[in-house]
Amino acid sequence: MKIIWVLVNCNTDKEADDIGKQALKQRLIACFDIFPRLKTEYFWPPKSKKTEIAKGALLTMETLPKYFKKLEKLIKKSHSDDLPFIGSIDINNVHPDFVNWMKGELQD
Repeated sequence: MKIIWVLVNCNTDKEADDIGKQALKQRLIACFDIFPRLKTEYFWPPKSKKTEIAKGALLTMETLPKYFKKLEKLIKKSHSDDLPFIGSIDINNVHPDFVNWMKGELQD
């Protein structure tokens, strides 16, 4: 069975923690991790020549593909950015015992 990591760039550790806890409480994810983002740089406003520099946190959440749309909706509602980065990565070859634990923790 395929699992995914959902990745979200957050502006603060607290924002990442709040989103992760909401998703966990709703059983849309089995677990989450937060990693510091030392620097992000991007053009803002769009199509301008100006760049903006920020810090923040990377939130990773482990779930099944069927929960992605609900999770995406929760993130968009809770995130401080109008256009947050939300993406997913397919994770393969996960030990069956872990997958079984994970499936048992998610809503059905």
